[in-house]
Amino acid sequence: MTYLEFIKKNARFTGFGVMAMAFSGFGQTYVIALYNSEILQSFNLSKSSLGLIYSVATLSSGLLLMWSGLFIDRMRLSYFTSITVLGLIASCFLMAFSSNIVMLFLALFMLRHFGQGLCSHAAGTAIARAYNKNRGRALALAQTGLPLSEGLYPIIAVFLILNLGWQQSWMVFGLFLLFIGWPLVLWLGKAQPVPSTTNEDGSEAEAETGLSRMQVLRDWTFYPFTLFVLTSPLLLTGLYFQHTVMVAERGWAISTLASAFMLYAVIKVFVSLFTGFMIDRFSAVAVLPFTAIPIIGAYVFLLNSHALPETFALFCYMSLVGMNVGSTGTCGASLWPELYGTKFLGSIKSLTGAFFIFATSLAPWVSGVLLDSGWSFDNLVGLSLVITLFTLSLLLMTLKLRRSYS
Repeated sequence: MTYLEFIKKNARFTGFGVMAMAFSGFGQTYVIALYNSEILQSFNLSKSSLGLIYSVATLSSGLLLMWSGLFIDRMRLSYFTSITVLGLIASCFLMAFSSNIVMLFLALFMLRHFGQGLCSHAAGTAIARAYNKNRGRALALAQTGLPLSEGLYPIIAVFLILNLGWQQSWMVFGLFLLFIGWPLVLWLGKAQPVPSTTNEDGSEAEAETGLSRMQVLRDWTFYPFTLFVLTSPLLLTGLYFQHTVMVAERGWAISTLASAFMLYAVIKVFVSLFTGFMIDRFSAVAVLPFTAIPIIGAYVFLLNSHALPETFALFCYMSLVGMNVGSTGTCGASLWPELYGTKFLGSIKSLTGAFFIFATSLAPWVSGVLLDSGWSFDNLVGLSLVITLFTLSLLLMTLKLRRSYS
């Protein structure tokens, strides 16, 4: 089945995945980090202090996700979606009215939990569970919601900050979600395929099976797979959070970086779709190691980009990052149902989602401490390169051992 044929038959429900994934952008670091300068000034914080607040808020949201994410296995999708989007709306309004550090912390916690955590969890779990034979394609289409938000939100956020103010921009986001976003995802989610004895292509469906969370935790291969899948988001979160430092050190403009996100988003879409095709043809396990190639290239390029023109350097850097994120997003979403089935997918994804949030919660604080202690942005990039090469080596050894045991 081609992408066009699949879209014709499943446009509405895959549209739910796209929009839910896009709404997670309000709680993602690439949006929140654009407000760093204003937050530092408004609340009189140091880089390391803000990084610590952000990290604790993220870590707390990850702890809660291990419990809240379970409910997608236990309640109707429309109920789960409504709770998630209403929580995201409340967090936007809280950010708009934050006047002290406690309110700021609560706003960041809710943005991370309902945005980055539950919106992406709802999209990935619902889509992966709904489709079997064409799961790679379906998840690739849902993953396009992230580049959609990455291409639009930074430009919109910068425009609103400059013209309305940083807190007023969050009021605009909250009103948009309340009157447009929430009704839209509810309508799209009503097209959720009804469980039946046939797949989406008309072939006979297999009974829903899978390992429980405890069974997954007893599988030793789960840990190197998880470590590799988490490496790129963890490191990129730290770098994203300090992008204002990068442009300041090199004399580049933040507006050029925001524009580079548009090319990043376009490339991410095409790479995500191609990765979905390759997963359906081979497997997520087979494709996974190749996702490290672009990010290794991005780190090497960035370390040697000082003398290059600003626009060329930023657009090349973000293009390579887009290739990595587009491939790892689709591959990571396909990996867990492929390895462990779909019966307890919500439980497993809430666990891996919590691991993801735990990992990314450390990056802003650690990067802030390192920068405050005298590190440069290039030092952070070099460390990221070393960690990526290590986790890739560990994954390749795991795959070799896995093949020898099978």
